[in-house]
Amino acid sequence: MSADGAAGRRMSRGASGLRHLRWAREVLATLEAHVEHNPALSGADREALQGEASALAAAVQALSGAVKPYRDFLERTRVRYRGRVRVAEYLVREPDAGEAGGAARARLAEAEAELAGMEQAQRQPLKAALSAEIDRLREAMARMDAHLAGRLSGKFVESLYPPLTDGATRVADDGDPDDDATASPR
Repeated sequence: MSADGAAGRRMSRGASGLRHLRWAREVLATLEAHVEHNPALSGADREALQGEASALAAAVQALSGAVKPYRDFLERTRVRYRGRVRVAEYLVREPDAGEAGGAARARLAEAEAELAGMEQAQRQPLKAALSAEIDRLREAMARMDAHLAGRLSGKFVESLYPPLTDGATRVADDGDPDDDATASPR
């Protein structure tokens, strides 16, 4: 595989779990489309690709299982604590809001301490589990790339990967206003 091949289409390790999941699903869909729609594949190649698709599907499912609880935490639990901190910050900034300065600062300190405690107790374990699944997915994809490059070609492996945005943090989706990843490919 060329230096600019699939390695150049690798998502940045710093990208979110949700973005890794989208990226991996794109690769899986392309792999499955090759199996279904590429008439140039031999029977043995098609069978090998089906095996790779099954292995990648398992890694995608495992990542999905880690993304959902983390996203739920961020979008449900964490936002409530952050909202409380913003209210406390407002009360400190706006003395006319009805709370004396010392009480407002104490409320802010309490809200920040609860946010920090919640982050330690809840977010860190979820983030660690998600990070481990991202690493497993990336390892599975690297193994798949090596197998397929040896069996077919580096150009074939390149065909599996979607274009990414600058910084390799998102799949490029030009023209899709409903996708937060809408941007031009790098």
